[in-house]
Amino acid sequence: MTISSSDYRLKEKIESLSPNTLNDLCKINVIKFNYKQREVENGEGEMVGLYEKNSPILTHKHYGVIAQELQKIYPDLVIEGEDGYLSVNYVEIIPLLIQSIQELNAKLDKVQKVNALRDDVTTDIADADNVLRTELFQNTPNPFTETTTIACTIAENVKTAVLYIYDLNGKQIVEYSVIGHGETSVTIEGSSLDAGMYLYSLIADGVVIDTKRMILTK
Repeated sequence: MTISSSDYRLKEKIESLSPNTLNDLCKINVIKFNYKQREVENGEGEMVGLYEKNSPILTHKHYGVIAQELQKIYPDLVIEGEDGYLSVNYVEIIPLLIQSIQELNAKLDKVQKVNALRDDVTTDIADADNVLRTELFQNTPNPFTETTTIACTIAENVKTAVLYIYDLNGKQIVEYSVIGHGETSVTIEGSSLDAGMYLYSLIADGVVIDTKRMILTK
């Protein structure tokens, strides 16, 4: 079992991943391959094979990526050894996979919302337009220290829009009424919250439009 230190208190310069992580991962060429025999010098000055001829390292198929190709997309995940060969940090590809799953899930949620509205013959057309046009955006800057702005778009027929802030346990911390329609925003003062990671949700006429994360550092 591989365990890596990941405590929030041990990190700095924390940034959320790009919302286009899925697109970057789709550029990675995943391959299957066999390893070549490598020769090393033994204690007597002779060159000998590093692996036994029947070693699974040589006889079995392996799965991975080409370091030189990955380096063009995620250079920090490729390390050059003293021997000049490149190695890949496969463990840190896992957070990228998690982010990609979250992006796919967000897209799926939007599709499901649209399909649910289309399938419900009693849903008013104006309400469907409301859900499709009302949108929540990522706060900027993120992470932030003093203030951050959460932008959103509110459809003209929305009667009530509220922005809720939650801690990671789902406890509601504060709420902000969203004033106006069209492109609007809410400004969050860092002094009103403790340092940490938070979730924020936009609810329009009782419908949860979207939920995103933000980080406050002090």
